[in-house]
Amino acid sequence: MRSLSTEIDRLDQAAANRYGLNRTDMRALDIVGSAGPLTPTDLAARLGFTTGGITPVIDRLERSGYLRRRPDTVDRRRLMLEITDITEARDREVFAGLIRQTTSMLNAYGDEELLLIRDFLERARALTASYADALAEPTQTGPVQSGPERRASRNRGRSEPMSSS
Repeated sequence: MRSLSTEIDRLDQAAANRYGLNRTDMRALDIVGSAGPLTPTDLAARLGFTTGGITPVIDRLERSGYLRRRPDTVDRRRLMLEITDITEARDREVFAGLIRQTTSMLNAYGDEELLLIRDFLERARALTASYADALAEPTQTGPVQSGPERRASRNRGRSEPMSSS
């Protein structure tokens, strides 16, 4: 799993290079492309950003032609983000070969095997997401301390003998 994650990470960087984007912008584009139209607030939450922090990402993606803002059809005060035809064309250019090769690889498996693989991948995804959420939660004790900070914290309130050196 770690090896696969490393290769996916390498693919993400290579794709971002092809799009002319940084990794954060690429991740934002991927989220909008796979989730469908989203509000800026929804995109910020999925990336773990504040709404103020997501604005420059959206601005860069819009300037690059990969993303557009449009009024929501139900609530015109609300903006929706969606990918553009340029994004769809670039997606085909960059990922068509991988999709073809993956489809060919999957054709070697039977229906029951594919269901098992799908179940494994979905359960591994959910477990990883849950673990990431737990790691992202602030702890009661704060950051782990080591070295002199830790010793000072442990000894706080105690009187230290004076060294004679």
